[in-house]
Amino acid sequence: MPVKFNQYWTVDHDKVKEYEKFIIQKFVPGINQLGIHTVAGWCILVGGYTEIIFEGVTNDLDLLEKALRDPKYKELNHELQNHIKKYKTKVLVPTGKKEAYSIDVKENTVKFNQLWDIDCRKHDEYEKYVTKEFYPCLEKLGITVAGEWEVLIGDGPHIICEGRAQEINRLVENLQSKTFRMARLGLKRLVENYESRILVFHIQKVHGYKSSSYNIVAA
Repeated sequence: MPVKFNQYWTVDHDKVKEYEKFIIQKFVPGINQLGIHTVAGWCILVGGYTEIIFEGVTNDLDLLEKALRDPKYKELNHELQNHIKKYKTKVLVPTGKKEAYSIDVKENTVKFNQLWDIDCRKHDEYEKYVTKEFYPCLEKLGITVAGEWEVLIGDGPHIICEGRAQEINRLVENLQSKTFRMARLGLKRLVENYESRILVFHIQKVHGYKSSSYNIVAA
C-alpha cells in the first residue's frame, strides 16, 4: 500500500539560491536514499495553504517510520529549516477507491487537488456519488483522478482527491463549465470544509537515458 509523506513550506526568499542548491544537491538525493521516493515538488498557483508541497511516497507505513527515525532525515530536515518558513507535514494513505497509484508524472502535468471532510451522516451517499458520478465526471473533463487519500497524520481537510491534467488553459476552462459546477455542487451537499488548489511543478523529475535527475522549475 503506497503511503504519501507530504512536506509543506514557504521558501525564505532571502535565501533562494542557497535553497535551490540544497534541495537539488542534498535534500532530494537524501530523501530518496532513505526510501522516501520524491515524486515531485509543487507550487500552489491557485488556492491557499503554503507555497510549496514536496510529495514523497513509500511502500508502507513501516518504511516511512524507519526513514523518519533515521538520523540522516533529522539532519536533512534541520538543514531544510534554514531555508524555509511555515513548515508542516502530512501522512496520507489511500482510501481504496483507486486500484493503483502511479508515481510517474508526465512532463506537462498540472494538478487539481480538492480537499474535504465527509459528512458522517451521509457517508453511504457520499461513497456512491463520488465513485459513480463525481470522479467519472472529472475524468470526462480531462482530469485524471490519480488517487483519493485520507490524512492519517496532519491537519484537515481529511480527504484529498488528487487530480492530474495536461494543459492548464483547458483545465481552467473545464473548471468554469456548467458540468463541473453542477458536479461540485452535488459533492458539497455531502461534504464539509471543501477547498481546491491548482498546482504547477516546482521540483520535476527528468528521465534520462540511463538515470533520472531532478530540476527546480520555479521558486
